[in-house]
Amino acid sequence: MKISVGQKIRKIRQAKEFTQDNMAFELGITKSAYSKIEREESNISIKRLEEIAKVLEVDIVEFFKDSKSIYGVEDPPKNYGFATKGDIEELVKMIQDMAKEINSLKSSLNTQKATVKKSKARK
Repeated sequence: MKISVGQKIRKIRQAKEFTQDNMAFELGITKSAYSKIEREESNISIKRLEEIAKVLEVDIVEFFKDSKSIYGVEDPPKNYGFATKGDIEELVKMIQDMAKEINSLKSSLNTQKATVKKSKARK
């Protein structure tokens, strides 16, 4: 999947921990106008791309490279409420481990029940 110029700008901005407000201020435009650039709802001039590249301290060609990883930075962590994606993945692993342990305990309990039934049947 190709990443659009607006998406590349957003990824680089986020990797550098700039907000849209920061970018808008540096470019002398409104946050709304800047947001439209990232969403590609407005036509962007080469001059504006050069300004954005200067603010982000990257070469303008970075916006046109066909790469999934921008500047060695993958997608920024996404927050799901108060937990990050990593937190949720860790919780899923913990739940899976607990499920294995529960299944093991069930198996052990079933074995014990079978032993008790056998001993009662012998009496």
